[in-house]
Amino acid sequence: MKSLLKKSLVVLCIFMFTASVSFTTKSFEIIKAYLNDTNVVVNQKSENLKTIYYEGNLYIPIPLLSEKLNCFSSYNKENNTLTLKNNFDFQDFPQSNPYKGENFIYGEILKIDKANKIITIEQHFDDNSISIEPNIKASENIIIIYQRNDKKMNLDFDDLKVGDIVGIVLNRENIARGMILAD
Repeated sequence: MKSLLKKSLVVLCIFMFTASVSFTTKSFEIIKAYLNDTNVVVNQKSENLKTIYYEGNLYIPIPLLSEKLNCFSSYNKENNTLTLKNNFDFQDFPQSNPYKGENFIYGEILKIDKANKIITIEQHFDDNSISIEPNIKASENIIIIYQRNDKKMNLDFDDLKVGDIVGIVLNRENIARGMILAD
């Protein structure tokens, strides 16, 4: 009886292992490729990276290459999407133009509605400030800049957080077209 139970468990384990291996490899294709050390030069800096040579093409792992190119990379397994964002591209926006009905305000973010792209701020005032409604809609193509000393970079609306101190350029309809975060 014990030997029958042991044999049954062994057969069950083998079946489960082979079934799981067949399910996990179903979406992959086995290929013949070559692993090689390749001298890669980025911005006059040379470095050896492990690369794969396959059918006349050279493949470099994305995390290694994005690090060397100063890019952000992320991979979403659920929808099989690779996202690369270049940290060198910087986009600025023009200053507020009062002759076009625009205003510049500043304050602290108290609440963020990311789904509707609305922020609620506690406005800070100086001698030239005008009072506005605390809920501010961001335009679809808003440009957000993070500035520290003489360095600037662009952020996405999703990067904003409660407590950020911001300067905002509002168009004639009081919709934010530009925003600056500073330390």
